[in-house]
Amino acid sequence: MEKISNPTVLDIIKSSTELLAKKNITNPRLNVELMLCEVLDCDRVRLYLDFEKPLTKNELELYREWFKRRLNHEPLQYITGHAYFYGYRFKVNEHVLIPRQETEILVEKVLDDMKKSNKDNINILEIGAGSGCISIAIGKKLDELGLSYNIVAIDISKDALKVAEYNLDKLEGSKDKISFVEKDIFDIDNFNKDIDYIVSNPPYIPYTEFEGLNEEVNKYEPTISLTDYKDGLSFYRKIIELYTNPVITGKLFFEIAYNQKANLEKLLQEFSGINSTFYKDYSDNDRVLEVSK
Repeated sequence: MEKISNPTVLDIIKSSTELLAKKNITNPRLNVELMLCEVLDCDRVRLYLDFEKPLTKNELELYREWFKRRLNHEPLQYITGHAYFYGYRFKVNEHVLIPRQETEILVEKVLDDMKKSNKDNINILEIGAGSGCISIAIGKKLDELGLSYNIVAIDISKDALKVAEYNLDKLEGSKDKISFVEKDIFDIDNFNKDIDYIVSNPPYIPYTEFEGLNEEVNKYEPTISLTDYKDGLSFYRKIIELYTNPVITGKLFFEIAYNQKANLEKLLQEFSGINSTFYKDYSDNDRVLEVSK
């Protein structure tokens, strides 16, 4: 970033946007504006009204620190420390996957099905809690709908669960209804027969494709949240295998990769007595798999 004495908001936007563009950062100006909004604690409308305003020494120091990190392709959400999901603001750091808009489709499909439920209490298991965004968003919406529920969300990472607990507290989630538990799905032999919904956005990227991911993803986001180090199907296979136990009568909802449908259809053929439905996201890509009996 060009060093100008007492640079204004507009000076910073111009010079920073140019540098980010040279680094092939997507939407460089938007990135700069969002960082400035965080540093100045304002919205973008206010930012535009203050184009000629110079930054204070402390504001400029913080911005330059953040900008250097963004130049190195560190995700904006890790720099600012939060991401938005389903209308809620979640804390994120290097221990959790950054919530994606595509995952909101998973939440929507689960909630649509739950709205039709006639159960007195809905029991939900989430596998791979991460930041807690899926379970907390579902819980908040079920509270709004006046539906009774209990959610247990498991994750193998203690550090991820700390973030999830923080988000549950910050977003005033129902602590008596949502529990985060350290557990490896591959150490589980049976699901509780009372589970009505199993929800998961598992690590589904084949390891052969991992190195080819965008640098912002494979360099900064937790590898264990992205890939199973195998074919990308390990978690689906394990969860569906447990689900086929005759005592389980609920439903499965997975997020899937846009190009995974054919492989999952082949996997599903290994199991009898189950039905499957695929749902598309806003970009017309297959994104959610529902499995039922």
